[in-house]
Amino acid sequence: MEEKDEKNCNTEEKGDGKEPKTYLGIFSKDKFIMLCVGIGLVALLLIITLTSLFVITKSDALVDMYMEHFPSDGDMLDFLTQIGEIQEKDGLYATWYHAANNKSEMNKALNSDVMILEADINVQGHNTANETNIPIMAHPPDIYSDNTLEEWLDAVLKSNKAIKLDFKSINAVEPSLDLLRVKNQTGINRPVWINADILPGPNVPDFWPVINPSEFFELIQQKFPDVTISPGWKVLYLPIFPNVTYTRSMVEQMYSIVRHLPQKITFPAHALMAKSGWPHLSWLLSQSTRFSLTLWQGKENPTVNDLLFIRDNSNPRRIYYDIYEPVLSQFKEAAKLRNRPRRFYPGGDIIDYFRPVNSDGLNIQWDTVTNKDNLLYLLKDNPGGMLVIPVVSSVGQPNIPVIQGSQPELPLQDCLELILASKKSWGIYLRIKSHSQLSLTLELLRQAYDRDLLHHPTWVNMDVAHGAFYIQNYVTGEEFLRTVHQIFPYVTLAPGWPNEVLDEGYKPKLVEDMVQLFQGVWQDVSLQLQAEALARGQRPQYWDCKLNGYPDSEQTAELLQHA
Repeated sequence: MEEKDEKNCNTEEKGDGKEPKTYLGIFSKDKFIMLCVGIGLVALLLIITLTSLFVITKSDALVDMYMEHFPSDGDMLDFLTQIGEIQEKDGLYATWYHAANNKSEMNKALNSDVMILEADINVQGHNTANETNIPIMAHPPDIYSDNTLEEWLDAVLKSNKAIKLDFKSINAVEPSLDLLRVKNQTGINRPVWINADILPGPNVPDFWPVINPSEFFELIQQKFPDVTISPGWKVLYLPIFPNVTYTRSMVEQMYSIVRHLPQKITFPAHALMAKSGWPHLSWLLSQSTRFSLTLWQGKENPTVNDLLFIRDNSNPRRIYYDIYEPVLSQFKEAAKLRNRPRRFYPGGDIIDYFRPVNSDGLNIQWDTVTNKDNLLYLLKDNPGGMLVIPVVSSVGQPNIPVIQGSQPELPLQDCLELILASKKSWGIYLRIKSHSQLSLTLELLRQAYDRDLLHHPTWVNMDVAHGAFYIQNYVTGEEFLRTVHQIFPYVTLAPGWPNEVLDEGYKPKLVEDMVQLFQGVWQDVSLQLQAEALARGQRPQYWDCKLNGYPDSEQTAELLQHA
């Protein structure tokens, strides 16, 4: 008993230092807690990883679903509508990301809400001894990149972004098209736009290097024709020359090159040059329903008013706006305003401006301005229409154009200001007698246009002399055209014949020479016919007249020459 008690005593003496409790036979409490925390973290990480994989897989599946069966040469707005990015087919709502070239910019673009990724393609080591045929994502002067086109496509094709590829060298075109063809075997399923500057444009000399258009188009047709082609002009915007713009010869040259192509075509145009070049760019658009325009900008911002001008004179489905913030948002807000004044091109079609019933010019009202009281009455009581304004020189001041017969004399400048201040839809028809008044009148129009006030269809009428209808003391047709082009060309030309040659009506030679005179002009031309003279002669078999109501026993006529 004593030994047992001694053992018990020894045990009790060790009570405070007994062995710590263990878990699973080997872990102390602290270590077991750490183990559980570690296992929990691993489990949490595993759950997050599996969830992420599921979300990515689901996202990819959704992307695949959205992208299903969409052709790479399909319409951009059809695509954006199909995937729910826009609600109406309007190029204003398409959004762009510039220079999504290196992986950092590409990922930023992919994580953004923009709809179209624009990136530049060159070949690795371009124009060096190390040049390869590997297409990379780089804008000159860069010739190396951390991103190849193949890597770029692999990433972008997992998204729902559309693609625009800007080629900076002809060497990059063939391997890139080969790669696109391979990718399309499993479905690119989004629009692909292919861009290259193929012609010298404003402020760029003819010797400046551009991508050879023949080679560029031939490669596209051979390698991967299922694209929208974006052929552009090399452009240099110089603020000191703000009026330099796209010319008629530039757009005609472009049209002659692309007219045979079967693809959809979108022409990139510098936004700061689009308004001044609009007569020519709009002509280019009118040549095919497959054509569209993409306005882009450099460092300088275009004005909202200039963008509204383009929008108000075009089909919203055929103009895209690759414009930076904040101007883009300001433009969108302005474009959405209801009942805002339309910024109409003064050389535009009066049918488009007035939109008469059945698109019939007979439903456009014409009135002649005789004096200030008459003008104020018309502006107040009439719903709108064409205002015929006969212009002569002031009796006391020959350099001031006034309204013929007005007492007291109504200066043309005051007349125009009253019309331009009206909120109704008015067109301006200027009937001019002398060369001096032609110059002064055009100068007033130019000033109003430069002040952003002239948004009305404007016709300039003058009886001219030429060929079979040459009569002394009349301004020649050549001088009429030269003066208009030099001072203010954004009008509809409305020439007429001298009365002295109309005794037997509009004989074939008179018509032939008038057509020849205006054959090469880019403005709309409306030949002015007197109803009485028209009745006196036999109507030629090869031309037709579309007659609109016109005051003073005259008719407005548009000559439609038959091929």
